[in-house]
Amino acid sequence: MTFYILLAAIIFCMFMSIKALFAPTNLTDQKIALTDLLWLLFLYGTICAGFGSIYLLFEMKQIPVILERGSELSGNFFSKLGSAFYFSAMTLFSVGYGDMFPIGIGRWIATIQSFIGYTLPAAFVVRTVIDYDNERN
Repeated sequence: MTFYILLAAIIFCMFMSIKALFAPTNLTDQKIALTDLLWLLFLYGTICAGFGSIYLLFEMKQIPVILERGSELSGNFFSKLGSAFYFSAMTLFSVGYGDMFPIGIGRWIATIQSFIGYTLPAAFVVRTVIDYDNERN
């Protein structure tokens, strides 16, 4: 029971932190709109799912692009699907954990994906500043 209470409290705190970032401080001063948050979430989700699908398509075509613990992906479709999406998320949001790594053409795909993952936050900030400046003028 304690586990679920702690889990709920942690999730609540994280949600409130994110909400505070996007909530206006007063009625005339709005930081970032909720639509911007949703736009960012959908954008990251689309990029992550798209690249995960690309990795999966190569794997299903018997062209290995990901190694998991030093060997090619194995298992059924859903196992490969989970591995491809996990690798995509780790590539997009971080430098990975080291349990999976790209090979062959997968290196180029992962390079493009990681570049997109690193530039999206900067693009989001620039877009927000430009929108804010346009609203002020």
